Amino acid sequence: MNRDEAVEKINLYFEAWVEKNFKKFEKLVHENAIVRECNGGVIEGRDELHRWFKEWNQGSNRVIYWKINFIGYDNELISAFVEWEFKCIYAGIEYEWCGSSIVNFKDSLIIEINEYEMKYEKFYPYRCMES
Repeated sequence: MNRDEAVEKINLYFEAWVEKNFKKFEKLVHENAIVRECNGGVIEGRDELHRWFKEWNQGSNRVIYWKINFIGYDNELISAFVEWEFKCIYAGIEYEWCGSSIVNFKDSLIIEINEYEMKYEKFYPYRCMES
């Protein structure tokens, strides 16, 4: 796997969520994949991943956008790091945050994702305030 292939897989993974496209999703994740969400949830293995994707995308739940800002790639580790912005509606509540993910690959599929959250709203506590 090279950087271009990793970038393509990551883009397709994000698109699968925005499009609610299970067929696209299942083609990207390894049968032994594990996802550690930034909220603490851990989804492991093909059955849990498939159930998670289908249940999360039921009804009016939807990803409004999942914008990739940057993708880096480590050829030795066969891993990528992604900075992104995310907005969704889940159980009738709108959520929005920035984050990053470390994505590891095996057999040209996603084997592991570790997500990290960063607050969407930023503030600058050490900038001088004008009077």
